[in-house]
Formats: sequence, C-alpha cells, structure tokens
Amino acid sequence: MKAKVRHIYELIAGAILSLLGFTSCEIIEPVAEYGMPHATFKVTGTVKAADSGKPIEGIVVKFSRDENAPDEWYDEFQSDKNGKVDGVAMAWPSEKGIMLTFEDIDGEEHGGLFAPDTLRAKDLKIEFVEDKDSHWHKGVYTVSFEAGLKKSK
Repeated sequence: MKAKVRHIYELIAGAILSLLGFTSCEIIEPVAEYGMPHATFKVTGTVKAADSGKPIEGIVVKFSRDENAPDEWYDEFQSDKNGKVDGVAMAWPSEKGIMLTFEDIDGEEHGGLFAPDTLRAKDLKIEFVEDKDSHWHKGVYTVSFEAGLKKSK
C-alpha cells in the first residue's frame, strides 16, 4: 500500500514540476535584452569617372553613419573591374543618418588618382524591402547609388 501511495505521490510531484518548468519558459521574445537593434543594408552601385563615364576599379566604399552621429562604425567594400559595388552591412536601423564615402586607394593604377567623395542619404536610393518581424532585427533595406568621381588635381 505504501508503495502505491508513494508512486501516486511521485506522479503528482512530477506533473507539478513539469508544469512549473514549462511556465518558466517564455514563448514570446523578452522585452529586456542586451544588444542593439539592427537592420541589414544591401549596398549596390557603380563607381565611374565623372568626366569619361568609365568604371573605376579599386575604389573603397565605406558605408557608415553621418559624421554627426554619436557612434563610429562602418562597413567597407571595394569596386570591381566594372566599377560595381555589392555588399551587405549590418547597422542601426536608420536610413536618414547613413552615408557612403569613396576613396581611391591604388592611385594611378586604375586610370588616375580620384578625389575622395561622399554621398549622403538624400543622394542615395534607400528602400525598405523586407520586414523580419523580430524584436532585434528591424528588416532589410537596399541602398543603391551611382557615383561619379572627379580626378584629383
């Protein structure tokens, strides 16, 4: 008789502990988390010489926050032989404070030395293309540009 009562007691205790375990698991994402919300930015465009329209290879394109932003971060891409830039950056989900800076790092090797230039959000085509429906990931944006760099004097 004692064994039967003990077995029933163990079953009830096990069921209660199981229920308590399930209630401690959250199905919904918690509100208080560490980290920072971010978005994915797909950066695509072409870098050409302003005077001839020829594509420029070897131009470093930095995707970053506007210089007035309090933090400094950037992702860096490089134009290929067709002047194309194609890359993905993870950043704070604000399309207004981003900019692209262009810098010729190889000098005369690809057609002359080009002066640095900057395109701000108003000069870029920024589109929201995908909602990730997540507490931290705020979606996917495309950032398109056409840059015409002038030769350095």
